Order: sequence, then C-alpha cells, then structure tokens
Amino acid sequence: MSFELIPHKLVYGGEALGHHQGRTVLVPRVLPGERAEVEEYRTAKGVVHARAVRILAAAPERVEPPCPYFGHCGGCQYQHIESQFQATTKREILRETLRRLGKIDWRGNIPVHAADPWNYRNQAQLKVERRADGNVALGFFEAESHRLFPVDACLILSPRLNGLLRELQGPDWSRRLADSREIEMLADDRDEHVAITLRGLANRAEGEALARDMLERLAGVVSVGVESEGQLRVFGNPRLDYVVGEFQYGVSPGSFFQASRHLVPDLVNAVVAEQTGRLALDLFAGVGLFTLPLARRFSSVVAVEAGAKEARDLAANARGHSCDHLRVVTEAVHDFLRRFAQMQPDLVVLDPPRAGIGVQPLKLLAALQPKRIHYVSCGPPTLARDLAYLAGQGYELKSVDLFDLFPQTFHIEALACLARRAA
Repeated sequence: MSFELIPHKLVYGGEALGHHQGRTVLVPRVLPGERAEVEEYRTAKGVVHARAVRILAAAPERVEPPCPYFGHCGGCQYQHIESQFQATTKREILRETLRRLGKIDWRGNIPVHAADPWNYRNQAQLKVERRADGNVALGFFEAESHRLFPVDACLILSPRLNGLLRELQGPDWSRRLADSREIEMLADDRDEHVAITLRGLANRAEGEALARDMLERLAGVVSVGVESEGQLRVFGNPRLDYVVGEFQYGVSPGSFFQASRHLVPDLVNAVVAEQTGRLALDLFAGVGLFTLPLARRFSSVVAVEAGAKEARDLAANARGHSCDHLRVVTEAVHDFLRRFAQMQPDLVVLDPPRAGIGVQPLKLLAALQPKRIHYVSCGPPTLARDLAYLAGQGYELKSVDLFDLFPQTFHIEALACLARRAA
C-alpha cells in the first residue's frame, strides 16, 4: 500500500527519514522536503522501510542521475543529488551522528575536502556470474541484495579500470573467467598500471595461464594474483607502485589501500602535518600510508598491522625509504597495546575498519596517555562511540574534517584530532 511522505533529512546509509501516522519511515533516493509517493516493503524494529513510487514535488537540489544503472546497482546512493549539496549534507550527517550517538556537541567548523566527483575510484571488486552460455556477467551487487547486477561501465571508476571492465567482458576473456567469483582491480596514482586479483579459480594450471595472458595482453596490467583455497600466487610484479606525495608505496595484490585517488594526499597531509616529537604510534597501519610520513617527523615510530600481506608491504616500504627508526609489528592492535609499555607517546594515529577500535583496545590506549590522537574514520557511528569514550578519559576534540573520498555514495571519511587535557 502506498502513501505520501515528505522526509525532513537524510541519514547515514543513504536514506531519507520522515514520519507517517506516527511511525518512522526510511526511503532511498528521495530528498528532504520532497513530496513523494512511497510504498512500504518491510518493517523492522518499528521502522518502516519503503521504496519511492514517484516524486510528486521535487526539491531544487535534485538532478538527473547520469548513470543508467542508478537505483538498481548498489554502488551509488546519491547520484540524484547535486554534488555540492551531497558534501554539505554529509557534513550535517556527521555532526548529528556525533551529537546523537556520542553526545558530542561539536559546534566548530567541519571543513569539507572535495574533488572531482566522477571517475575517482582506483579500486573495484567485480562480482562474477556464469551465464547459461558459458560466458560471464561482471558487475556489482544490486541495492540491498547479494544478486549480481551487470554493468558495462561505471561512472565512478577510473578510466583505466573502466577500460579493463569492458575488455574483460569481451569474447577473449569471458569464458576463461567463468570459474572466478570475484575480480579485484587496483590502479596506481597515475591511472596507468593495474594489479588484478582473481579469486575462486581452483584449477592451478588454468589460473597460471590466465594470469600470464593478462600480463601480456591487457594494457597496463603489471601484476596478477590468483587466490584459491587460501593461497595466493602472484605473477608479474610482486607489488603495484603507488605514489602519494613524496612517498612510493608498494601494494601487493589483495592488500588494502585507499580506493579514492583524488584526495588521498590531502588526507595524509592533514593527519601528519606539523606533527613532530619523540614517539608516534600508527595503529591499523596498512601498507604504511601514514607511517612513512610520520617517520620523517618523529624520532621513533611503531606501526601495527594485523594483516600479514599489508605488514609485509609496510616493512618493504619502510626499507625502501631507509626508515631504520620505524618498527613494524604484525599483530592485532589489542594484543599490541596489552604489552606496550612506553607511556605518553606524542601522537597516536588510528585508522580502523568500519567497526571501529573496540572497547578493550580503547581502554588500553587511554591508559598510555598519548598527548595527541588523530582518528581517521570511515564509519561515523563508531567514530561517535569511540570519541565519546575518549572524551571521558580526559581527551578534548580539537578539530573535525570531512574528506568526501566517495562522492555519489553515502560513505563519509572523517579525521578527528584530539589532545589530552592538561592535568
């Protein structure tokens, strides 16, 4: 059954929130102030989840989505919103999330760092589906499902990755990819070279032959990893070189790296600029995106990364830049903090996954009494939770920045800088 709804705000996750007959309603692809006809499709925990049937009165910020797949492919949520309004909306969502979930009433400015809102992604995870004719469809999951939605091109992928997407769907490659379940691609900072990781190929000989053919015949491909049954074999270059500022990072197939190519240098500068001292800790360090610049500014740096591939890349990147005073620890952050005994590090950089840091690691971190904490977050709800705990442990929030690394989506990357209050 359909009903009219006028939402009053956008919330984290990409939906608009409104109320109907005393019930909270969430609906995607509708803007605040618009009058829309919507229909309920499920109710969970008292919240009505609806889909838009038609827009009866559009908001001035609404634009025509340029992608023909928008609304079906699950990759984008905001293509119907003018780009500048997307960024300012994300700022207000971040501010409200800090207030509502963390009881942090941040009234200071939240600078929004933005760049070209299209062709920015340097990484893609393409899902693979075998068709009845033996060929494959490549694409992404549909919105709110795990069904594959085939795409011929993606407007937020880099030009190099879009070219490879088109080529891999051609007759020369399609049947040979049928036994894969996922194809991951990572392009370098200049969008020239690409590392590919194939997941799910069980036949060892076929996987090796496919990898070698990709290296020889696909323009720009310099590294191919074949991952099956928990093992990864790499052909071509063992690592893709990625330059950020004055530093070159080697990234192995399957290692995590930032997926947005335009604003990463700005993010790194904001995290490490004007920071100096005796000791810095880089927790959840990855391949060393923040670690290497920190090593130029601190007498001693300890970088902690639980992922074995990323930790190996981090150690190799440190050697490549002669960072002899940098120690790499391959361990979960919680385990490291349990035994680390150097009190009052000058700076701790945190870049955890979306789930945040966790209560126990936060307790151990606060016990070290670091002078400053720079927290990079891709999940505002967990950022609010963690900042609330740190505020109760004697830390004051000094600044909040928003980096719109992923335009056209609801995702928010934030940097929160904290300092320990004077005793």
